Amino acid sequence: MAQTLRKAALLHQAGRLDEAALHYQCCLSADPQQFDPLRLLGVLRAKQGKLEEAESLLRRAINSNPSAALPHNHLGMVLNLAGRHQEAIAELSTAAAMDPRDAAAHNNLGIALQAAGRIKEAIASFRLATKLKPDYAEALTNLGAALHAVKRNEEAAPVLRAALARNPRFAEAHLNLGAVLRDLDNPDEAESCFHHALAINADNALALDQLGGLYSETGRFAEGRECYLRALVIQPDNVRILFNLAQSGKAGADRPEIAALESLAGRSASLSGEQRILLHFALGKIYADLGENERSFAQYCAGNALKRNQTHYNESAELEIFERIRTVFNTELIRSKSSSGNMSDRPVFILGMMRSGSTLVEQILASHTAVIAGGERTDFNEAYKSVRQGLDLSGSYPETIASFSGKELRRIGDCYVERLEKAMKGRPAARITDKMPGNFTALGLIHLALPNAKIIHTVRDPVDTCLSCFFKLFSENQPFTYDLAELGRYYAAYKAMMAHWRKVLPADAFLDVQYEDLVNDFEHQARRIIAYCRLEWDERCLSFHETKRSVRTASQVQVRQPLNPNLARRWRPSAEKLAPLFEGLGINTEVG
Repeated sequence: MAQTLRKAALLHQAGRLDEAALHYQCCLSADPQQFDPLRLLGVLRAKQGKLEEAESLLRRAINSNPSAALPHNHLGMVLNLAGRHQEAIAELSTAAAMDPRDAAAHNNLGIALQAAGRIKEAIASFRLATKLKPDYAEALTNLGAALHAVKRNEEAAPVLRAALARNPRFAEAHLNLGAVLRDLDNPDEAESCFHHALAINADNALALDQLGGLYSETGRFAEGRECYLRALVIQPDNVRILFNLAQSGKAGADRPEIAALESLAGRSASLSGEQRILLHFALGKIYADLGENERSFAQYCAGNALKRNQTHYNESAELEIFERIRTVFNTELIRSKSSSGNMSDRPVFILGMMRSGSTLVEQILASHTAVIAGGERTDFNEAYKSVRQGLDLSGSYPETIASFSGKELRRIGDCYVERLEKAMKGRPAARITDKMPGNFTALGLIHLALPNAKIIHTVRDPVDTCLSCFFKLFSENQPFTYDLAELGRYYAAYKAMMAHWRKVLPADAFLDVQYEDLVNDFEHQARRIIAYCRLEWDERCLSFHETKRSVRTASQVQVRQPLNPNLARRWRPSAEKLAPLFEGLGINTEVG
């Protein structure tokens, strides 16, 4: 019996799973409650994707030896693979409690916690695993990926480098480091990481997908599409890759992803909810490219409805915050706290609703030799939180601002400038852009903390703005964009907010740039933007589409092309179909 079990283990280790299974079953025929064959055959069946059988075998192993932690560990991973994350967490917590020094149990618990969305707890579990076993490359990689998931990229990068120092041929660590470096705007090193992952495994579809995205961000669209196509040879039904391919350029009738997407649509019942959302948005983009606008709109409606059902959005609470901001930031507060902040004139904030032309404005500025494009940044919010945490204040934003002294407002500005300049890695520039559209809610605080900062507000026709949002599946959570009525009400609240800022702030506090004017009278508006930023005119700004840089927004394709005034106003469905949007915007449907 012992000889049979040893042979089974050797076959298992060699990857000869079917042969190993026969030997494990031979052992169990002699003794159905034998612990090791039950446990090891359970692990083998999980590797083969036979999760129900694996679960049954591992539960039998637990009954056979209740004091053993290992089968709880294995069972937890099987349950996690089956999508039963809470049950997985319970089993893995049991394993970790039974053997607190087992780094693998804590690592696996972190995996299940992250899958369940409990990211802070996952990070703690991964940290404990690496503390127990400092050379644990897998746990270090998982920790780096978890930190990346919550945008703690400056922390994630050294953790992933430590994983690679321990195992230079760990493809997943190269892949995760590449993703982190993409977010840190280091495309050259990110590309190197993806190539390292592919050198280890040329059939790594995820590495090809990431590399395709990197190429698209830097304007190398043909190379990006080639990567996506190579990835699809490996995983022809991967909806995420098909979605990315659809977004990478305007589709013609001969694009290979069309047939693949339509084939998947016929089998959509077998797809997960997330996959169906990607499928609908990809088909919406494809049909719009082909001029089949009604079919496109139907797909977008289906995709948005699914996404909205998966999204928590407390509309009343969101809109109440807008009202509270308007109440707190009144004329008297602005007057009493002005001229106290950091006086740097380097930051240029570009804000407003998404899809209103902010990427185009940033690309124009980025084409100027004295400007560095910072992209969409969270630094101002982080600067506020950093200063707020050091104060003994009750309440929350915006009410806390009434208690801030001029010194504390200056500290927000100081912290922001320090964070911005650190991110720019010492590169010299007269101006640095921060294109976070949602900063429009903080415009008053930005003015107080950074009185000399330039603020550009991009604005576009409300219906076109909202439709453009509705037709995009944002990588960041934008919960108000998945329902036309909610989207319309959010836009109306945004419009009221901007009217409030115009009323209480100095006349030159920010510059309005109308997207339609920019497209139809480009040079005049471009010169106006550059002059507002107190820069000398640079002819390169007229050739913005030739500027080489990473663009990670939904407009990455458009800003690589010369302006087309005909695209300023997009196709619209009938007034009947847009009635919820018109009502939310406060527009008479007969006029719309």
